[in-house]
Amino acid sequence: MTDPTTADVIVVGAGPVGLTLANLLGTYGVRTLVIERNTDAEPEPRAVTLDDESLRTLHNAGLGAEVMKDLVLGYGVQYFDWQGKPLAAILPTRQEYGYPKRNAFRQPVLVRTLLKGLARFEHVNVVFGCELIDFEQDSERVRVKVKTADGNTEVLSTRWLAACDGGRSPVRELCKIVLDGDTYPERWLIVDMAERTLPLRHTRTYCDPRRPAIRLPGPGGAVRYEFMLREDDRDEDVLNEATFRRWIAERVPEDAQLPLVRKAIYGFHARVATRWRQGRVLLAGDAAHLTPPFAGQGMNSGIRDASNLAWKLAAVTRWAAPETLIDSYEPERRPHAAALIKMALRIGSFMQPKTIPGAFAVQAALRIACLIPACRDYILQLKFKPRPHYPIGWFEPAAGLHQAELMPQPVVVHPMRGEVLLDSVLGEGFSVIGWDTPAFHAHALQWLPAGMPGRAVALVPRDDDFLGDKLASKLERVRDSTGELGAMLDRIGGVAVVVRPDRYTARCISATQLATHPSHIAGIPLETL
Repeated sequence: MTDPTTADVIVVGAGPVGLTLANLLGTYGVRTLVIERNTDAEPEPRAVTLDDESLRTLHNAGLGAEVMKDLVLGYGVQYFDWQGKPLAAILPTRQEYGYPKRNAFRQPVLVRTLLKGLARFEHVNVVFGCELIDFEQDSERVRVKVKTADGNTEVLSTRWLAACDGGRSPVRELCKIVLDGDTYPERWLIVDMAERTLPLRHTRTYCDPRRPAIRLPGPGGAVRYEFMLREDDRDEDVLNEATFRRWIAERVPEDAQLPLVRKAIYGFHARVATRWRQGRVLLAGDAAHLTPPFAGQGMNSGIRDASNLAWKLAAVTRWAAPETLIDSYEPERRPHAAALIKMALRIGSFMQPKTIPGAFAVQAALRIACLIPACRDYILQLKFKPRPHYPIGWFEPAAGLHQAELMPQPVVVHPMRGEVLLDSVLGEGFSVIGWDTPAFHAHALQWLPAGMPGRAVALVPRDDDFLGDKLASKLERVRDSTGELGAMLDRIGGVAVVVRPDRYTARCISATQLATHPSHIAGIPLETL
């Protein structure tokens, strides 16, 4: 067991969310201990989709290249009607956050990459076969009682406890926090198979009331089938290989005899914990919210939790920020997680028509809607997905920027490195991005929050060249080669913007404000929530 006095944060759960949080904390230099009750990493391929926001987070954790080599990048979804005819497609090409919006992965492979990533940090430890039994806390510490793999009991002490221990979270149960929402009667059969021979790369969704089904190709020849079960289906019958191989043959005959990897029956939930914090104990991922699977957002919402929470834990443990900063975690994350749950339910209702007449009516309406270019683009480019923004939280509202928004991530041109994604220039901390002017050079760094690490990035307009004096330390210069950053500054009415480590905006800076001494960012008063 690692020295129990060294961890500022204990993360409970070594799944994708807990390990992402640990990698981010490691990047920020936070002393972290991950404990996992199982003796090894979860081998089952549960989640299958990484979105663009999650890929951005993993890149900022320093693992982008390792993760991306194991993905199927940029796949779409093709919908088929109750007669098996093509109905609609979601094939997004926009990459406003730097990466494709939908990417297939294998969870065991991602977990191994995340575990390997933790080996970079001497201040991060992972202990398997270590089960949290109980905890108690006061105003300064959490004392965690654990049972180790050898059966002994130990007490660990930490400043913060982050529960990433899944939908049946023992930590949440110990906190007596309940889940609001619904558990649905519909059940689905999952069948994971290997060695597919067809190169079809897009998900296929069969909106057939007789047996809704999904085919999801994955990396390395993997393919997953999901079939909705009827009330009269018996588990022993549907788990019989002859049964589900027959169902597969009805959809894609070439897949019917592929080697079986896994079969399982699951239900789905749309539930959110009534609170995400109890003192120094924080819930994240499935411990905080359970998302229906139809939009592929369950794990991605958890990774958003990790991105939001990691820098705040770093700020209060290493950068001398007030612990009230943690108060902003739930108010920022809860509304967006709830919005994605609602989106998943809407997609699910479309995927699971109850009757053939009902399916005909809804699917005919969708076909008509897709004849309208704006409607077709709204569906094709996944514009119905709730945008990542925080109406309430740790930011300074302004006339042109009244909420925190996830910064776009275009390609920019660096004078020495050439074309790069924006985040590669911003670094791990805060950043101030603004037009390349003498006033920006002179005053930008003073807009970094006090005590927080960061840098300033001067934007050269798209049509201009790199000229001028050598820049001071902590100041970079890039060309806004796509014009996206300039368009954003014009939209919000600023010459610069302060960006948080999670790449959300913190405040807009006008030309008249730039040379003034900035006030402390307090955010919207949380007592108004």
